[in-house]
Amino acid sequence: MTIRIILLIFLLVMILCFTIFAGILVLGPLVTWFKKAPYVPSFDYHLRIMKKKLHLKRGAHIVDLWCGDGKALRFFDKEFGLKGTWYDLNPFVILYGKFSNRLLWYKNITLIRSNFKKAQLKNYEYIYIYLWPEQLVFIEDWMFAHISEKTIIISNSFKFVKHMPFDIINDEHNKKAIYLYKK
Repeated sequence: MTIRIILLIFLLVMILCFTIFAGILVLGPLVTWFKKAPYVPSFDYHLRIMKKKLHLKRGAHIVDLWCGDGKALRFFDKEFGLKGTWYDLNPFVILYGKFSNRLLWYKNITLIRSNFKKAQLKNYEYIYIYLWPEQLVFIEDWMFAHISEKTIIISNSFKFVKHMPFDIINDEHNKKAIYLYKK
């Protein structure tokens, strides 16, 4: 192959990536708006805190509910060797996730376009959520009724109303950042 063909292929791949990403940014919020679950990616500083403070079992299973772009699951796969499952209703997010995971060689992440309430939460050692307090109120009773005694819920930034965390991880400014729950 000549260098021109390689550059043309690279340019076409970049255009495709940009188109998919733009579709997620523009159309994604419209799809999930009525569900009141806006797309907000996990912030890098929260992921750095989890990398330092969490001690998760390599090879365990984690599920991300309303996962967004899947950044957190890729983090858990890379840093802890967890096998992840990603639930979201947004078809653009799922398409972007499949493309990203293939491009970045992530093979331990399964994407499911479905309501996460169909997930068998008892099958997971860890559940990761990054949801607004309104969504946590909406799912709290359901979630705690469907997890096993061994399941640990990792809630990024926000806490449940009815249940007390067994541990709270603070950030470098001593602000509560990550809440850990068990049944």
